[in-house]
Amino acid sequence: MRNVMMKVRARWSATGSAGRMWWGAASSLAVAAILVVGATSLTDAAGNSAVAAPSHGAPTSKTAGSSSMPGMPGMSGGASAGTGSTATGSTSTGSTGAGSATSPVSTTASVCPNVQGTTTMGNGMVMAPVPAGPPTAAEQAAATTLVAQTTAAVAKYASLSAATAAGYVPATNPNGYEVHYANWQTVRSGDVLDPNNPSSLVYANTVKGPVLLGAMYLGAGPCIPGPDVGGPLTQWHAHDDLCLSATTHQVVGKTDASGACATGVHNTNTYFMLHVWVAPSLAATHQFQPDLTAAELAPIIRTGQG
Repeated sequence: MRNVMMKVRARWSATGSAGRMWWGAASSLAVAAILVVGATSLTDAAGNSAVAAPSHGAPTSKTAGSSSMPGMPGMSGGASAGTGSTATGSTSTGSTGAGSATSPVSTTASVCPNVQGTTTMGNGMVMAPVPAGPPTAAEQAAATTLVAQTTAAVAKYASLSAATAAGYVPATNPNGYEVHYANWQTVRSGDVLDPNNPSSLVYANTVKGPVLLGAMYLGAGPCIPGPDVGGPLTQWHAHDDLCLSATTHQVVGKTDASGACATGVHNTNTYFMLHVWVAPSLAATHQFQPDLTAAELAPIIRTGQG
């Protein structure tokens, strides 16, 4: 090794000062090239990572072909239906009821043909008929009372653990952005519009944990809309495109273009339902709205504040 080093030094001295300068410049260029390539690779990697990383706060579709999240029997989980409010607090902003959030495409439905006068919306919601025209003073008062009683009664379920202890179990994907928890004993009892015993509770999975959004009432039985206590404000709805587990009754998907289910069974014997939102931001601007859009849910999920 010592002889090799002596030979290298001898050859380096023989190159002269000009040769040594050339080799020094070449070495510097090589190092610079390596640094440029490395920097470019890091930039590309950072860019690719930013594109691939999902937004934490923005809900995404949980079912193919729709921006809806999965929902419980006969209903969507809440990310696709309405884009505007139908009531401000308990005060109506229009006369078309809660189902006016999306354009109707049909006056017939593939579910519950016994209910006359339904309208199927573009997102698969089947809207029960409601009285025409704006709500009367009595209907407005009844809607206000229902909201107030529901808000007071479900306050004890602000914690999801309290709801599960009372017998509420997931009827939709419990890891979704919005989850419906059903009390099947209450559903089987046919008890309708009892604020102390709502058929279902709705929670959002937020950065601060589950947040109670509202209650959902079901009709007395499959294909039986509940009473229009608030006239056009309290319009009941079902869904004609959901697939349910035959054993757990949990929503597991949506029907394809032919109306078939890849997983589960098509829920044709569906319940009609009515949402009452108790989270302040929803109660103020989206009361009785059948479903919530991803944009409407996103602020709640990001902040943990209803």
